[in-house]
Amino acid sequence: MSHAPTTRTGLLEVRSRREIARRGARLLRAKREVLAGELWRLVSEVLAGRARLDEVLGAATRALGVARALEGGPLLASLASAAGRDVPVEVKLRRVWGVPTPEVRAPPLVRAADARGTAPTSWGLAGAEAARRHEEALEVLLGIASRELHLARLGDEIQETSRRINGLEQLVLPALRAEAARIAGALDERQREDAVRLKRFRARRR
Repeated sequence: MSHAPTTRTGLLEVRSRREIARRGARLLRAKREVLAGELWRLVSEVLAGRARLDEVLGAATRALGVARALEGGPLLASLASAAGRDVPVEVKLRRVWGVPTPEVRAPPLVRAADARGTAPTSWGLAGAEAARRHEEALEVLLGIASRELHLARLGDEIQETSRRINGLEQLVLPALRAEAARIAGALDERQREDAVRLKRFRARRR
């Protein structure tokens, strides 16, 4: 940090910069508290979402096992190939608490039996249930993706905010305090020297 001029104006400038740095640190601390509160709220939602995902994936796996046993792997593979499709996933950037966060959007994915590329009669009950369960699992996965991304971005933003707070409180503010003390000390010394010179001048004129 460059030295300010050793003048009253320089001292006022350093003290003003110190006050701005103090206010900045307070604002950053307030921001970090808000972000931390949002992070803990999201942690609960993400944990609930993951538990739900584990539940639907387990159900989908069990349904697929039953369908293979009842309808055979080759038939299911043929039906799955016919039912294949592109999932129109859209990712948009939005700001939450000032933090840019990707948001994943997708339409409902669970389809009726006649919307899977083959006649409904081609599907046995077990195969249709397995397909529905897997579509539901993908829906849940995409539903929690935005929260997962937001959680990661909040964590990054909290770390960056903490680094900025530490920089202000451990580097900038101590340096400004030292600079203000240096200027104040130099001005006091200059004032004492001026007083001594004035005293000598008056003594010579007597």
